Amino acid sequence: KHLKQSFKSIKSSFYNIRKHKSIVIFLIARLVYNDALITIFAFGGIYAKEVFNFTFNEIFLFGIVLNITAGIGAFALGFLDDIIGGKKTIQISNIGFIIATILAVLAPNFNYGKIVFWFSGALIGIFAGPSQAASRSLMGRLTPKNKENQFYGFFAFSGKATAFIGPLLFSTIVSFTNSLRAGLAIVSILFFIGIILLN
Repeated sequence: KHLKQSFKSIKSSFYNIRKHKSIVIFLIARLVYNDALITIFAFGGIYAKEVFNFTFNEIFLFGIVLNITAGIGAFALGFLDDIIGGKKTIQISNIGFIIATILAVLAPNFNYGKIVFWFSGALIGIFAGPSQAASRSLMGRLTPKNKENQFYGFFAFSGKATAFIGPLLFSTIVSFTNSLRAGLAIVSILFFIGIILLN
């Protein structure tokens, strides 16, 4: 009986969300740009070690810097959501992610490549906080009253259901090209696709 009611509730939720095109488009876009961000967090340390010969302590410090800058970004750029709205804040964040990933890909070409890579990591952190906060607030604005539980369930699902796609794509590109830089370049394309879908 309970199982039947659960399936009935899920079916009803899918039917309801299909009637809200703006939410569906947003959730699909989030699938893509959130996947890209997950990939960066998953492979950033490996990229740092293999491309820039980071030590374990440097990788550990890099992770700390990402978390600190994410907090700073969420605090410092939180006002953007109130001024220009969640959608534009997400788009600005995605542009920031693209710049950061391109810098990380090109960093080995510079004389001070390691410094450039540290800067790109800080940029990722700065925009990670606003992107995630703005995504939640935009979902709140798009969700109709009395549908919060159902639709936020889809929001949570969109952040986890395809979390393997970005890492899988990254790994596949690296295996074919034998280049971590090529794999990271693909991530910037995912952010770009996210921008187009959300536009």
